[in-house]
Amino acid sequence: MPDLTSRSPESVRWGLSLAALAAATFGVAPVRAQDVAAPGAASTPAPTEEIIVTGSRLARSTFTTPTPVTVLGGEDLQRLGIVNVGQAVSELPAFRPSTTPVTQGFGSFNVGANIINLRGIGNSRSLILVDGRRFAPTTREGTVDLNLIPSILVGRTEVVTGGASAAYGSDAIAGAVNIILDKRLQGFKAQADYGISNQGDGGDFHAAAAYGTAFAGGAGHFIVGGEYEKQQGIGNCFTRSWCKTGAIITNPTYTANNGQPNFIRSDTNGGWFFNSAGVIAPNNNGTAATAAIRNLFGTGGITFNPDGSPAPYTPGSRPFGLSQIGGDLYPTYNDANITVPVKRYTGFAHAEYEFSDRLTGFVEGSYGHVGGQLLQTAYFSASIPIYKDNPYMPAAIRAIVGPAPATPDLTRPTTSSFVLGRIFDDVGRGYSVSTADTYRATAGLSGKLGGNWTWDGYYQYGRTDRLQTVANNLITGDPSQSLNGDTTLAASNARFFYALDAVRDPATGQITCRALLSANAALRQAATGCVPVNLFGAGNASQAAKNYIFGTLREEIKLQQHVAAANIRGDLLDLWAGPLSVATGGEYRVDKIGVTHDALSNQYAYFQNFGSDYRGTTKVVEGYVEAELPLVRDASWTKSLTLNGAARETHYDISGFGSYLRTNTSNKFTRTTWKASLLWEPVNWLRVRATQSHDIRAPNFADLYLASASSFTPIVNDFNRTIVQAPPSIVNGGTPNLKPERADTTTAGIVFSPKGGMLNGLRLSVDYYHIKVKGYIAQPPGGAQFIIDRCFAGVTAACGLITFANGQGSAITQILNVAQNLDALLTKGIDIESEYRIPLADHDHSIQLRALATYVGSLKATSFGTVVQRAGQTGGSAALAAPDWTVNGFVTYATPLFQVTVQGRYISPGLYDGTYVGPDQAGYATTLPNSITNNHVAGRFYVNLSGSIHIGPDRTHGFEVFGSINNLFDRDPPAAPETQFYTNPVYFDTIGRYFRVGARARF
Repeated sequence: MPDLTSRSPESVRWGLSLAALAAATFGVAPVRAQDVAAPGAASTPAPTEEIIVTGSRLARSTFTTPTPVTVLGGEDLQRLGIVNVGQAVSELPAFRPSTTPVTQGFGSFNVGANIINLRGIGNSRSLILVDGRRFAPTTREGTVDLNLIPSILVGRTEVVTGGASAAYGSDAIAGAVNIILDKRLQGFKAQADYGISNQGDGGDFHAAAAYGTAFAGGAGHFIVGGEYEKQQGIGNCFTRSWCKTGAIITNPTYTANNGQPNFIRSDTNGGWFFNSAGVIAPNNNGTAATAAIRNLFGTGGITFNPDGSPAPYTPGSRPFGLSQIGGDLYPTYNDANITVPVKRYTGFAHAEYEFSDRLTGFVEGSYGHVGGQLLQTAYFSASIPIYKDNPYMPAAIRAIVGPAPATPDLTRPTTSSFVLGRIFDDVGRGYSVSTADTYRATAGLSGKLGGNWTWDGYYQYGRTDRLQTVANNLITGDPSQSLNGDTTLAASNARFFYALDAVRDPATGQITCRALLSANAALRQAATGCVPVNLFGAGNASQAAKNYIFGTLREEIKLQQHVAAANIRGDLLDLWAGPLSVATGGEYRVDKIGVTHDALSNQYAYFQNFGSDYRGTTKVVEGYVEAELPLVRDASWTKSLTLNGAARETHYDISGFGSYLRTNTSNKFTRTTWKASLLWEPVNWLRVRATQSHDIRAPNFADLYLASASSFTPIVNDFNRTIVQAPPSIVNGGTPNLKPERADTTTAGIVFSPKGGMLNGLRLSVDYYHIKVKGYIAQPPGGAQFIIDRCFAGVTAACGLITFANGQGSAITQILNVAQNLDALLTKGIDIESEYRIPLADHDHSIQLRALATYVGSLKATSFGTVVQRAGQTGGSAALAAPDWTVNGFVTYATPLFQVTVQGRYISPGLYDGTYVGPDQAGYATTLPNSITNNHVAGRFYVNLSGSIHIGPDRTHGFEVFGSINNLFDRDPPAAPETQFYTNPVYFDTIGRYFRVGARARF
């Protein structure tokens, strides 16, 4: 089994030292729910109050949960000047903010969304709850955009950092995030604030208000709240002085014995070899037949002036594929926004009424809107074919190529005279807009039975209408169709290829499209309206040609969810060490999706495809039982010992239409999930806990039914070692017969909470976690080439995804780069958290010390027998990656009049790519095919400062003026270049120093 695993021991040592220092200095982290409520959080229950703590269905005090639960209070968001609950959660070290307005890059999906990624193992493996109820999905991947939760109503957020499927069902493999709203709000509160960067860009206006009141003599309570935010966005990274051109480049002259590593990395002076005028260089015209064109000026390449005439072009060193070092390079990431513009607004209302002391009812509703915009990268290609009879060909090149035929060759020659490398930023660039409107309505009843037994039930309806468009999307045609022949051209809708294949009409002398002169009536019909396009030199494409070759992709997504659930809980028996507590319940859930596109999308005709139409329905019936058995209490040898267990049986019925099969499919399965926990308290200041769980994640609609195609990636056919000049059809998307992921999770840790003395009030927890996901759902990493490589290595499953023209080893015609149940994911590590409060003077003044740290010891993905280790990787844009150490610490000085918080965030040094080996890593040798000149990414320590001044009669009422400065010392991000970004915005700050000021009022 190949193992592409490499780690840097230096980053582990550095992180361990820093975490130890944080533990000694601060205590370490935001609070565990079982330990103490978040300091100052007005809506957090008292420690002895019996509530339903996330991760369990049993009522208990927040001191006594055996599963690690991290609490983030609503006042913590205010103290730090954070106005988005998604941002606040993503700053916890266990999370990876991989889908946010600052990590969009070139992607057009869910623009502006805030979607969490717990443990770095994928957005879809974390469950989002609001008040303990599953929030309706807001994306086709089944995830939830936290922009839709009004932060002003958040009482606290509880995060279970371990498997929770037995408690809540599918998706909670990495854990669950439960956003608990302040439904007991009394009075009015409001907030308005504005943020702007040190560079004067990235303006962000935010306002929110909420009101709560009792009615009917106190038998009822009503709250309503809303939030509005408009982020202006920030342009590409060249708006910042730290941004340099750069690339990661493969050495084309690599051999195992040439003394150089295979991969050559350049953090500066690297980029693409083409430009917006067109380039003919060794990268794309390396044959002897094109040597005279390349060397027209003796520089080894040519480009074109605005009038279309040739001009000298200097290729860079080590040219390979699209990239080069030096020369007349083009920046590789000049388009990706630092922050995309986003506008959101949301509203929420809740009313409850106590009919009697045994029956209470509630109704609530919410609405949210999120809209994001993104300027796409322009279309680019290294191999645009130019034929001999193209009338736009400059005279100097015509003299080399030879005269055009008097009559155009209407059979469409299969080989070109030469090819252009070009980016179309002068012709048109995609503009993506994504909007989502989410509606949610819930009604329920709860009551008391005899003894301490209680029950509750509810019905919930959720709906999201999402519209995604990409304007100026190049119409390249269906890549599953060949572009060599009249018949298939007629079926491919290949407007761009019709337009670039310009010829002169012998009857009129006018420049036209070859397809319009064809004897094939079907081809002429398909090319109706074709306008030839001139690609020699920037700015020479006519507006009519642009209108013809570009279109607007449109995708409409309608998601619906119905949920009906009921629960009952209480003490079944009173035993020797306390009561046997039991909870049981059931849930019926129906999820539906309908995705429709414009006609060209359904033909896979765009350069950027979102896929074709599909629909799906998932019906889920499940029931659970949970019990807690106290084994020992107040014995001579221990204070307490408690066993907790839960089991859930789930039946799925999935049906739909879509995927590359384009047929109706159905899939039914039943799965059992379970959890077993042990909580041991040998003395009143120490608790030991351990949990083992078996969890699942059912495939979402995108996993099952999404289908699109592309053919822009050349591949190497390992069986005969030839470069495929016309790439095969590469089908991307879902597979309808996928099975659920299965995960086994182990957590074990200690909670240290001394009573009395100098350490009174300290809470320190250290927890080990180990999560292994079997049959994880994903497209094969590395895409089409990886599939070919693994097939060549003898992996039967990989060969089943390849279609050969005449048996294995012949030309490849199609590759299914679709979702699979791959081998396994594995992540393990340690979470360290603590909190310590030091009262001063008359106890109205205090210093609060908090910090948290996460160490990721392993993050491995195994696919078709190949193991890739991503723990410690902080470069690249792989979604499955995490730093060795992430540490977040806070020091708060609080008085009745004002408070000041200093926050420190640390990301340890890491690897550029976990599959490479650099000179500072064990086992490095230039003879290795994965050797690289530099595989190191520097770490960063950021300091944020926030504070507020209170004016009013008491701490909870009156006015408050607040402000914050993020990245106080304006630290630049480290270099980690790739196609979209100069650095990795998932971990490193790309905005720079950022200010926010505002005011709050509460009456």
